[in-house]
Amino acid sequence: MAQAAGRPPEERHSGAAAWFSPLRATARRRRRLALWEALLFIAAVTATAVLGAGALVVRTDGDQFHNFGVGLWWAITTITTVGYGDVVPTSAAGRVLGAGLMLVGIASLAFLTAIAASAIVIGEVAEEEHEIEKQEGQILDILREIDARLERLEHSHATTPASPDTQRTGSAHDIDQTVG
Repeated sequence: MAQAAGRPPEERHSGAAAWFSPLRATARRRRRLALWEALLFIAAVTATAVLGAGALVVRTDGDQFHNFGVGLWWAITTITTVGYGDVVPTSAAGRVLGAGLMLVGIASLAFLTAIAASAIVIGEVAEEEHEIEKQEGQILDILREIDARLERLEHSHATTPASPDTQRTGSAHDIDQTVG
């Protein structure tokens, strides 16, 4: 106990107690993706898919898509799920490419919806997290105060000579040894 008493209260727990400690929850929190990072990610994925599909469809269906401009137009209308139908791939590879592009478009739209919902919720959560961190700080201050008081008690108990009453009766451990 004397060794643990010298450490701050938040460092005294070990093993499972430290792992499940609610005071440690903020330290294990995963970093959030910033709004601009999420938007940049989805823009990069979408642009890469459009440019790649526009270039590939010219190779798979050269008779319908005479140049990169036509392939790019098809890729943009396909990824946005508009699909005007003015140019359509006829080969199996072109159709698979179109299906994949549609799925990327749907996934991008879903991701953008999730980003918008997350932006709404983050403000509320940030306020709650700030309040929790404030309360954690107050709890840690109280624990430090209790720790300091305990150390003072242990120190005063160790330096105080035993009274005659304590010498006569002995400790509970001594009594157990005598009875047992």
